[in-house]
Amino acid sequence: MKKLFILTLAVIALGTSAFADTNKKTKYNGASHFSSTFTGVKEVSWSADEKFEKASFLENGIKKEVFYTHDGELIGLTKTYAFDKLPKAALQTITTKYTYPEFQLEDCIEFTNSVGETSYFISMEKVNQKLVLQISESGDVSIFSKENK
Repeated sequence: MKKLFILTLAVIALGTSAFADTNKKTKYNGASHFSSTFTGVKEVSWSADEKFEKASFLENGIKKEVFYTHDGELIGLTKTYAFDKLPKAALQTITTKYTYPEFQLEDCIEFTNSVGETSYFISMEKVNQKLVLQISESGDVSIFSKENK
């Protein structure tokens, strides 16, 4: 009788855990697209705000982030990018107009939108200002945002 009772508990526990795993649903609508596109990626961190959902992860040692609408539609993908790999025209403009040490490079990313168009964003800081520049594939540079500290 004792063996039957333990066996019954084991079956119930196994059935409950299997049921819980198959019915576990994420609250992020982009998760389905993410898991089918980025197979084998581990340690994904999800976050959301009022504008979008974001999955952050490392792939082959490169920091990447994928952005989705709250309906699960892909907005785009960002990844860290080497400053010296930007288009030559952009490098010339940036190193002439935003000189070091007045401006210090904080971050450089590549952004690819849902239709495959690529642009680059760099954030720079100086004593009282944070500046984000947008760079087109052809090397055109424009101010994306400017904020005083």
